[in-house]
Amino acid sequence: MKEYFKYHQLFSNIRSLLNFKKAGQRESVKSADGVYPKFSLVDSKFWNVSPNILFVKFLLPLLAMLLLAMGLALGYSFIEVDQSAAQPLKSGPEIVFVTVTPQAQPQPALNQGQPAPEAPTPEPTPIPYYADANEMGKVMVLEYHRIGYPELRFQRTPENFRADLQRLYQEGYYPVNFIDLINSLPNVPPGKKPIVLAFDDSDISQFRVFADNVIDADSAVGIMLNFHNQHPEDWPARATFFVLGDDTGGYISIFGQPKWAKSKIQFLIDSGMEVGGHTVNHVDLSVATAERISWELAISKHVIEEMAPGYTMQTLAVPYGGYPHTMDFLKAGEWGDFSYSYAGNASAW
Repeated sequence: MKEYFKYHQLFSNIRSLLNFKKAGQRESVKSADGVYPKFSLVDSKFWNVSPNILFVKFLLPLLAMLLLAMGLALGYSFIEVDQSAAQPLKSGPEIVFVTVTPQAQPQPALNQGQPAPEAPTPEPTPIPYYADANEMGKVMVLEYHRIGYPELRFQRTPENFRADLQRLYQEGYYPVNFIDLINSLPNVPPGKKPIVLAFDDSDISQFRVFADNVIDADSAVGIMLNFHNQHPEDWPARATFFVLGDDTGGYISIFGQPKWAKSKIQFLIDSGMEVGGHTVNHVDLSVATAERISWELAISKHVIEEMAPGYTMQTLAVPYGGYPHTMDFLKAGEWGDFSYSYAGNASAW
């Protein structure tokens, strides 16, 4: 290192001597009495300078460049390394070795702590009958008219009606009467979905009886009773028949068999089904007079209740969905000596 500083001082002295502007770069040199003539490297006056200046200007720079080239080629000769003073590196606490290879990070484990004391087993509470019964939601009402052939808008084939019951049963539905819906479904088991099966117009295909007093298995009543016998617990015999309360012609409008009219009404009631009103003549109440509305509702109720002593008809299906100008007609009224009242009504066809 000492030799290095020696040569460095030498080069600094040489650079100080060379700190001037090169000849030929200046246009003129001022003097005290004017301007000297221009000169260049080929100027004869320039070559007549003293040997000392020539040495400084040319020989010393040439020598300096030669020494610099030799130093670059043999750079190790300018530096002396004191091998005795060199000490190998030792790892210590101040040296940290790192690597760029990612290391797998340990996953934290949750301290389980002390287990919580076990709570005493609560006493089971009785489940209310209405649990999961959807009492305040929408309830589907299926309306049927005729059961027969072929399949039409107002006519369902026996096979399709059986398929309807099977599908409803598999999807967890539970049949109820229309009056049960009005009374907030008091008997729907938990987890069941209530549904009302309604039959309008009291057509003979809904309830047909053969000569040997056997109910037609392809009529609506026959199909429902047989399905109930297959599933006595999950599918009760429930349906609502909105009948025409016409007492003319031997009750021909009530299921089409005058001989069996009263027996059919009583049979439905005894089986747990409901009989509701549908006026006397299937009249459109939206265009009927007030007197005609009162007569239709009072007489039809009286006829049905007379056929089944002790039974009270509570519901009504409005033909064509034709409601009168005021709903008060459907709640209660009278005609002559006959009065009526209904707990609820449905729009029907």
